[in-house]
Amino acid sequence: MHELAVTAVGADRPGIVAAVAEVLHERGGNLEDSAMTFLGGHFAIVLLVRTDDEPDDLRTALQTATAPMGLTISVSVATQGSEGRDATHLLSVYGADRPGIVATITRVLADTGANVTDLETQVIGAADEPVYAMLIELVAGEGTDLEPAVEAACQQLGVDHTLRAIATETY
Repeated sequence: MHELAVTAVGADRPGIVAAVAEVLHERGGNLEDSAMTFLGGHFAIVLLVRTDDEPDDLRTALQTATAPMGLTISVSVATQGSEGRDATHLLSVYGADRPGIVATITRVLADTGANVTDLETQVIGAADEPVYAMLIELVAGEGTDLEPAVEAACQQLGVDHTLRAIATETY
């Protein structure tokens, strides 16, 4: 068995998750990790699947089963990533919508050695006064002070932010 990375994107409609999950189940695949979300009228799925299937065989099976849905499907061998750690911080950024918010903030985080583990964005508010909202879960090295760099970037962008440590307990 090996691990495959599967993505599927298409216009949102009922049954997408069921169709993909049924193909994986019927072919003996085990869904090990997943992220699924609604993005501006589209539904996106990212999966890690343990299976005996080769990438082309699984892609063909998924494309056949979901053809009426018009999904764009990708299947590839998942390369070994770094061992994941639980997020240590939660950063929210919000302000007037403008280009460069994600690029600037994620560059600052990368430059401090922080690793983004989850990022969500959404434009909210009235059409004539859109507000950009971004929520980032990240892992920062022990003792890393992210606040000065994040504060400076947010001031430059003219946006507000909240940065807080996530309390973790081991039982």
